[in-house]
This record gives sequence, structure tokens and C-alpha cells, in this order.
Amino acid sequence: MPRPVIASIIIRVFFAGKRVIAEFNIKKSVLVTCIFFISISSYGQPAKQDSLRERLKLAGNYEEKFRITTQLSQLTAGSDPTLSLKYAEEAMQLANKTRSDTSLSKAKITLASACLRIGNYPQAVQLYQEIIENKDSNPDAILAAYMDIGIIYYYERNFKTAISYYNKALDLIDKRRLEKDKKKTIIEGKLNNNLGIIHEELKEFDKAEAFYNKALDISKQSNDLNLMAHVLTNQGRLYHRQGKNNLTLRLYLEALGIRKRNNDNTGLCQIYTNLGAFYFEQLKDYRVAEAYLKHAISLGQHIGDLLDAHLASDYLYKLYSQQDRYKEAFDALQLNKQLSDTLFNTQKTNKITQLEMQFQFDLKKIELDAKQREKDLYFLLVAIGLGLSLIIVILLFILQRNKARNSILEQSHLKMEKNSLEKDIELKNKQLTTNILYLMQKNELIDDISEQLLKIKREVGEESQPAVQKVVMNLQANLRPEILQEFEVRFQQVHENFFAALNEKFPNISPSERRLCAFLKLNMTTKEIAAITHQNIKSIEIARARLRKKLNLTGTDQNLIMFLSQLG
Repeated sequence: MPRPVIASIIIRVFFAGKRVIAEFNIKKSVLVTCIFFISISSYGQPAKQDSLRERLKLAGNYEEKFRITTQLSQLTAGSDPTLSLKYAEEAMQLANKTRSDTSLSKAKITLASACLRIGNYPQAVQLYQEIIENKDSNPDAILAAYMDIGIIYYYERNFKTAISYYNKALDLIDKRRLEKDKKKTIIEGKLNNNLGIIHEELKEFDKAEAFYNKALDISKQSNDLNLMAHVLTNQGRLYHRQGKNNLTLRLYLEALGIRKRNNDNTGLCQIYTNLGAFYFEQLKDYRVAEAYLKHAISLGQHIGDLLDAHLASDYLYKLYSQQDRYKEAFDALQLNKQLSDTLFNTQKTNKITQLEMQFQFDLKKIELDAKQREKDLYFLLVAIGLGLSLIIVILLFILQRNKARNSILEQSHLKMEKNSLEKDIELKNKQLTTNILYLMQKNELIDDISEQLLKIKREVGEESQPAVQKVVMNLQANLRPEILQEFEVRFQQVHENFFAALNEKFPNISPSERRLCAFLKLNMTTKEIAAITHQNIKSIEIARARLRKKLNLTGTDQNLIMFLSQLG
């Protein structure tokens, strides 16, 4: 038999197990939203930051220092949230020194936005509520507070409350209709876009379409191409979900044209993914879908947009699978797994960084509160004329109390970190156990392939037999005979009390029955257990019946798997 034919057989047999592999792939929602974070829109600009820092050194009064520090907080928001928070805190201190209500309101907005960036939602909401409740707050500050509170509740999936705050923001813009400028018009468009996204997620498609249409009209009136591209993408996705193919394609292509003209690589990556999914799912045009998805993956990897690249690789895997293009499907699945691992690691790193930033913020707040209390106490003691000795005693007492509080906070933080690490270790052990089960199935797959190749060897000519034999030997070299032993060790690490409880209650259990109990605790079917242990299904059923008898379950209605799940 020719070698290409042999290779084709190997690929087909190997991908017979693709359903097993797919179980390890991380799936994402089709809905990729474009919600706007409105209060802070400035990013990076290193040269401008350096210039502002030099001006800050030369600033001679609190008002000028406040303005520069506020700008620095906004400029560093996108690139360095920690530094942005530091400048926001300094701006708040300077605003208190200026004793200006306008400066204080702006400082609170800046600090609240910085808290939102690092994920400190309770602190952000508290600051925004103070702005809203302050009668002296200017309308622009209140508008920003409404919008950002809406964003926070959207992030927390509290859509009803998010809609309430967005409507309050729209009402405030409507009341100030006469003084509305282009900036407020764009904000109104973004609010309508965000409301469309929320109603789309609530599956209220008619309402979502109405808000998107209004946002699109505003973007055209203000000639804001960025907003227009976002709205067109969201609107296209809405029609995609409703099966309105003609409208979907027109809107996606219009958004694509705007993204290209603006050199918006992030937007291009998203629209390529959406177009690929659309051609694949709705139009069944696999050639065009494949081209768009490959564009999305290539661009996403180039610019670091791994989320869209991961989603595109998932669609590409499905596309190749439906076409029985096994080699390409395997490559797409490998890429999807690689991107998934990278995203998972990035998410964990970001979470750790966020917790560190949150801890530093809380620590600074405690220190500032402590200093303020010390200062108030000092003036109080001076006012009532207590002696120096009494002042020293009270200060020492307060310092000791603060030290004890800091110690308690530190211990609490360390305990939280320990619990987080323990959960992370437990998750990794569970993942490793699952991987071991997968390797067992891989062993069976290798055995099946080897048997088929040995049959082929007897049928091909002598000149091809050495090549077939070499393939068989390579496959056999990848077998892992110690998998069952390794599985039992890893299983015991995850369910450390299970075997102890089983042996204590039923000491006459044999090693093979112990292993069967482990498989059943994992809720595996008889067919799956037979495949892993290389036994026939009848043998497993007999073993299960014998196990029920040893566990004193014969003659009862109690389910064997439920019984084992309650052990350990």
C-alpha cells in the first residue's frame, strides 16, 4: 500500500478521538461586546507624561500641582493603573489643600476612575455616590459618576441597575440639551451603544436594535468613526444572532471598511473573527470563513489580542473538523489550546497584580486615616492644654493600636493568599488527574492504530513493511504503561480522604476494586472504564455487581456512584 494512503489512515484513526480532545478546549461566548469606558479615554503618550512631570517639579502653588497631577493620572490610566492610582491619590490630597469644591469634585472623579481600573468597585461606587449626593457638584462630574457606576454594574452583570444609571445619565444630558456640545453628543452615542449591548445580552433584541440605531445616528451626526465602527459591529452581531444574513454582512463589511481606514488593528481582529464566524455558521462558505479566521488569528497574535485569536482558532478547528481536514483541525486545536493556556496564565497574573494593587491602596488609605487621626488628636490635645507627658502617652497608645490593626490586616491578607494558593493547587491537581485519564485514552488509541497498521503490514509489499513497522514502533514508544499507577497517586492527592475512608469501612476491598471505586467516584461510565482498563464491558459489570455486594448495597435501591461520592 502506498505511504500516502497509510498516512491518511493514521490521521483518520487518530482524529476519531477528537471528541475527547475537544473536552479540554476552553470555550468562549460568541458575544464579544464593545462597551465603552467613558470617563478615561487617554492612554500612554510618554513624551507628554515626561513634560508634565517636569512641569510638576516647577509648579509653585497647589492649584497648578493639582491640574498637572490630575492630567498625569488620566494619561497613565491605560498603561500603568498603579501609577495612575498614585497620582489620583496625590490629586485628592492637593484638592483638600486648595479647599475648592470644583477641584475636590474632579479629584474624586479621578480617584474613582483609578479605583475602577484596578477593580476596586466598592471604593469607586462610594466616591461616585459622594459626588452625586453633593449639591455643589457640577453636572459634568455627576454625569461621569452615573456613567461609570453603570459600567461597574455591567461588569458585575447587574444589568437592571446598570440600565438605571445609564438612563439617569441620558436624562441629565437631555436636561442640558441647550448647552450640549460635540463631546456630550458622542457620550450620548456611547451610552446608547452600551444600553444596546445590555438589552442584547438580556435577549431583548427589539430594544437593543432601537438603541443601536440611535447610537449609529449620533455617530454619523458627530462623524465619530470609532463609535460608528463599534456600533456597526454590535448591530451586525445582533442581526447575526437573529439570522438576518443580508443585514449582518452589510454592517460587518461597513465596519470593516472603517477599521481599515482608521488602521484600527484591534477592531480589525474582532471584525475578522465575527465575519469568519458568520460565513461559517450562517452562509456555510468555508473558504471565505477560513480566510477571515486566519486573518484574525495572525493579526491577533501580532498585536497581542489573544482573546479574539483564541476565539478565531476555535471556529477554525470546528470548520476543519466539519470538512474532515484532520491535519489542519489538529493544528488549529493545538493553537487554540496554546492560546487558552496563555490567556489563563495572563488572567492569573493580572488577578495577582490586581490584588497587590488593591492591598497597596487599602494600606495607603489606612495610613492616611491614621495620620489624619493623629493630627486631629494632636490639635485637640493642644487645645485643651494637656501636658507633654499626656500627649506622649496617648500617641504611644494610638501608635500601638494602629500597629496591632496593621498586624491583624497583614495576617488576614496572608491567610487569604494562602487559601488562594491552596485552591489553585487543588485545581491544578484536578486538571492533572483529567490529563492522566486523557493519556489513558491516548494509550488505547495508539494500541488501536498499531493493530490496524500490523494488519496493513501483512497486506503491503515487502518493500513497505519496514516503514510500517517503524511507524508501529514509534507509536508504541509513546505508550505510558504506568498511567494507572500514576492516576491512583494523583487521585489520592485530590481526594486524599477517599481511600482512607473506603479502607476503614470496607477493609476487604482489593486493589483493583479500589481503582474501580475511584473511576466510579469520577462518574465514569462502564464503557469508559472498560476502555481505560482494557477489559470488556461484561467484566466491568460483573466487577460492579461484586463491588455492590462487598459494600453491602445488594438488595437496596441506593445508587453505587452516589454512595461512593459521599465517601471522603
